[in-house]
Amino acid sequence: MLRAAFPSILAILIVPTVAAAAERCGIEHAVYEEADAGSRLAFRPVGEDAAAVSHLFAVTGGTLKLDGHIMYDEDGRRPSGMIMNNCPEGDVTGDDIRACTVWTGIPYAVAAATGQIDILGPAGSQAPDAILMPGLGPAIRHSALWDKSGLKDVPWDLYEFRECKAQ
Repeated sequence: MLRAAFPSILAILIVPTVAAAAERCGIEHAVYEEADAGSRLAFRPVGEDAAAVSHLFAVTGGTLKLDGHIMYDEDGRRPSGMIMNNCPEGDVTGDDIRACTVWTGIPYAVAAATGQIDILGPAGSQAPDAILMPGLGPAIRHSALWDKSGLKDVPWDLYEFRECKAQ
C-alpha cells in the first residue's frame, strides 16, 4: 500500500520545494533537467553587448553540448528560441545558420502547482518551475549529431527546475 502511494507522496513533497526554489532564482542562473535522457538546460547571464538576445543557455547530456539563445519578437511579443551546434561566428549566411541549427521554437514556462503554461519571461524574471521546449527531443534525435551525442534515450521536451547556480 505504501509503495503504491510513494510516487504521490513524493510529488506532494517535491512540487512545493521546486516552486519555492524557482521563486528565489533568476532565470539567468537556473538549471533544468529532463527526466528521460537526463539532459540539462542551463541558463547563463547575457552580456551587455547582446542587445537582441534576452537569454543564453546550453543543452548538455552525454557528449552533447549545444548552445542556445532566446530573443523576443516585438511584433508578436513572444520569445523565439534557437539551439545550434557549432555554428560559425562572424559574417555568415542564412544557409550557414540553417545548417547548424538543431531546433527553433517557442519556449514555454510551466507552473508546477497549477499546470499553467505561459511564454517564458524576459531576462531578469524568476525561473519558472519547468520549461517546455516543444519538439526539442525529436529534433535532437533526427539531427546529424544523434549518433555522436552519447545519449541513450531521446530527451523529452519538458525540463524541470533543479538548481540555481551561484551568482
